[in-house]
This record gives sequence, C-alpha cells and structure tokens, in this order.
Amino acid sequence: MQEARPKVADNLKQKNDELKQKPSRLRTEHDQLRTDFQQLVRVVHVLEVENQQLREAAGSDGVVRVLPVQHRPSDR
Repeated sequence: MQEARPKVADNLKQKNDELKQKPSRLRTEHDQLRTDFQQLVRVVHVLEVENQQLREAAGSDGVVRVLPVQHRPSDR
C-alpha cells in the first residue's frame, strides 16, 4: 500500500504555505516603508523652512554669506 504523498503534492503544499505567509511580510514591509516615508517628508519640510529662513535673513540682496570654517584639531 502506498501511503506517502506524491512529491508534487508536497511541493504544492510547501509553496502554498509560503504564499500564505507572504501577505503578512508584505504588510510589515509596507508599514516600515510608510514610516520611513513620513520621516523623510518631515526632514524635507524642516529643510525647506530652514532654507526659507536663510533666504529671508539674507536681506534684499538675496546673497547668503558663508560663515567662516572653524577647524577642529584632529584626535591623532
């Protein structure tokens, strides 16, 4: 008597199990990407506000002056 399942059936069951887990993994990835996207949007907004403040602080000539660079001593 042959009670073992055919290899094709085992392969199909394995593939089916993998596909059942996929939506959960995709939802988790989607949630992480959404969080990352929201953080990037906030960063861009802050940079836009800072840029606007710099432009307004430049005065009517529109020239942004570069601050002098302060060199730090190396830790060597």
